[in-house]
Amino acid sequence: MASVLDLDPRWRALIAQGGVIDIGFDHPSDWPHDTRGDAAFVKAGDDQLTAELCRLGTDRFLRATVMLPVRGSDEAVGIALWAQVPPDTFYAYLDTFEGGPAPETSVATLANDLPPVATPDAALTLAFGDDNTRPSATIAGGATDISLDDLIALYEATGTLAHWALKSGG
Repeated sequence: MASVLDLDPRWRALIAQGGVIDIGFDHPSDWPHDTRGDAAFVKAGDDQLTAELCRLGTDRFLRATVMLPVRGSDEAVGIALWAQVPPDTFYAYLDTFEGGPAPETSVATLANDLPPVATPDAALTLAFGDDNTRPSATIAGGATDISLDDLIALYEATGTLAHWALKSGG
C-alpha cells in the first residue's frame, strides 16, 4: 500500500538500504569501561557487563526492547536499550535464566540517550514474558510511535546513519 512517506527521498533511501534499521546499545551510557564487542562479558573490578545484564557499582541494569511504529508506514523500529532497575527486579529476572518465574511488571529508568524519543533518565515500564526473553519497555510520557524526521534524528544521534551510510535525500 502506497504511503505519503513514499514521496520522501529519505524514506525511499532507507527502504532501498533494506528498510528500517533497529538500534541496539552495547552498554548503559554511564558504563566507564571497555565495550563488550564480541566478548561474552566484560569484568572490571566488581562491575560486569553481558549482552543482557549489567552491574555498575550498586546500580543494576538490564536490556529491554522498545518498539516504535513509524508513522505513515507498516514499519517499526526496535530499540534495544538499557534500563536501570531496582535490585529485586534485577535478581528476579536473573532467576528466570535458571527457570524461575517472570518478574512482575516493573518501573525502571532509561539508561541510554534517545533524542528525540525520550529524555535521559525517562521513566520506563518493563513487562516480562513467561521465560527469560528480553522484557519489553514502554516510555512513560514518551513516544509511542515515531515520525520519519524523528527517526532520522535518532539515527543521527546514535550513529546509525554513519554506520549504514544512509544519505539524506539520496
